[in-house]
Amino acid sequence: MKSITFLRHAESAANAGLPSSDPGAIPLTEAGRTAADDVARDYDGPPPELIVVSPFRRAQETAVPFRRRFASAFVEEWAVQEFTYLSPARCGTSSAAERRPLVESYWNTATPETNDGPGAESFHDFTARVQVALEKLRSLPEQAILVVCHEMVIKLAMWMESQKPDIGDTHAPQRFREFALTFTIPNLGRWNCPTV
Repeated sequence: MKSITFLRHAESAANAGLPSSDPGAIPLTEAGRTAADDVARDYDGPPPELIVVSPFRRAQETAVPFRRRFASAFVEEWAVQEFTYLSPARCGTSSAAERRPLVESYWNTATPETNDGPGAESFHDFTARVQVALEKLRSLPEQAILVVCHEMVIKLAMWMESQKPDIGDTHAPQRFREFALTFTIPNLGRWNCPTV
């Protein structure tokens, strides 16, 4: 039976409250690296034949111990990176707490086509790439797939699978935000995606 497991990256510097400027370059903390090693060692899911990894550094670093343990698995980098909805150029070097007013403003006013500026993507673009990833994952011949990615990616996939939303609805970003705020996916948390 086919298995598609999404895994959130381990604790990153941003998760620990440290400032960042480039969303793609945020590293794991030392605690995150240790936790990733432990989870990879104790991983009890089907041994992956394919490991799909986000291009963002924190996901790449999380995947390292899984790649070591499952050395026979193919490894591919896909566009399953976190949703960068705020322009890094506008945020500068800042912490999550410092960005909170911008975050709230975005989610309160965004439409599917809203783009905050250089380096950001629209909600429409985000949903489109996650949908492409889901369709591709289901079409692959590999029976056990591990996807090392990010909380927002996993939550969006869960929302699309459970709610079957109208992504083009003007208020789709707010509907997704309401869903996403109801629960947390911890670092190294897993979600088993339906395969049909």
